[in-house]
Amino acid sequence: MYFSFYNILPAVWVCLAVAVAATLYLITFYRLYIRIRPTVKPGADEVPDEELPPVSVIIYARDNAADLRRMLPEVLGQEYPEGKMEVIVVNDGGVEDVTDVVNYLGASHPNLRITFVPDDAHNLSRKKLAISLGVKAARNRVIVITAAECRPATRRWLRQMAAPFAPSGGSHSVVIGWAKVAGLKSAALRFDQVSRAVTWLSAAIHHKPYRGTGFNIAYTSDLFFEAKGFSRSLNLNYGDDDLFINQISNGDNTAVVLSPEATVSVHYQRPSHAYRDLRLQHVFTGRRLPKGSRIIMGSGQAAAWLWLAATVAGCVFSLPNWYPSCIFAALLPLLWVPLTLGWCRSARTLGVRIAPVLVWWQLLWRWTTDLRCMLACNRSHRKNFTWYVKKR
Repeated sequence: MYFSFYNILPAVWVCLAVAVAATLYLITFYRLYIRIRPTVKPGADEVPDEELPPVSVIIYARDNAADLRRMLPEVLGQEYPEGKMEVIVVNDGGVEDVTDVVNYLGASHPNLRITFVPDDAHNLSRKKLAISLGVKAARNRVIVITAAECRPATRRWLRQMAAPFAPSGGSHSVVIGWAKVAGLKSAALRFDQVSRAVTWLSAAIHHKPYRGTGFNIAYTSDLFFEAKGFSRSLNLNYGDDDLFINQISNGDNTAVVLSPEATVSVHYQRPSHAYRDLRLQHVFTGRRLPKGSRIIMGSGQAAAWLWLAATVAGCVFSLPNWYPSCIFAALLPLLWVPLTLGWCRSARTLGVRIAPVLVWWQLLWRWTTDLRCMLACNRSHRKNFTWYVKKR
């Protein structure tokens, strides 16, 4: 073993150039793209009460009266001007317990109402029908969509989601919020949740929105009716938070609300199982959405693998000369320290805990998760359509 700068093979120089180029791409353009920050800081000046618009909060409930019992008081207790908020629970499934919860709280909250999805509704998406019924029943122009299994982070959630609709907030027509699936124990699933969220949130922050989350999103009823609701995706069970948002949103009419006070957490009895189902739904509908942001995220994985291949090949070709290996070793912290910090800061913004020491591994092997999702989605392709009836 020896150190020499003069006996380096041309192949080693090529590998070094490739590794440097991949490193520069990852720590500049890619790192800036994955870096998301709160758009609203806690305690910042907000829209005054007189400018906040009247809001209708639509809560989708399906056989989960216990979740609704915990969630409704948090929504009804939001810090919002009196007389400017109504809450509409859409009961999908006809469970009497859901109605009992609404009737009990409705005795002390006249702004709480309930509507139902007909039991005989077939060959259509029941959630899309529920949202459509809620929008038609709403008395206010601004519609905020969430679900019974959700929990607002604070009592200022609704205020921050509604602020962009006010004149001083930009008079937007669509507001994209963030909702995390709580209780994910797997480090891989938590990183997957962050990386997928960063993909579409970064696109929205860069004025190219194409989807949101159905647990924390808002738009105007005017826009809903102008788009004829979900008419373009009536044959699909899903798409209310991505295909529809892609249809009605653009860089001018859409605002992103990322704030610790405006976050919503989604609570399932089986979080990992529910998250995988949600991921498969979005993988299927994602085929009909713009791919620009996902290409950028995929390029980061490709650049990371290119860096790894160039580093390994350069070290092997340079042996027994250790000088090139020292150069490659110097690139290691230069690349992964800022990249890890970038992912950790984005995860902190989203309120999700990830393991810093595993970021490099999860970034390199995330493509295997995407591949498994694509294969699983292909196997269950028919289940995404409203005409599919599961055989007993």
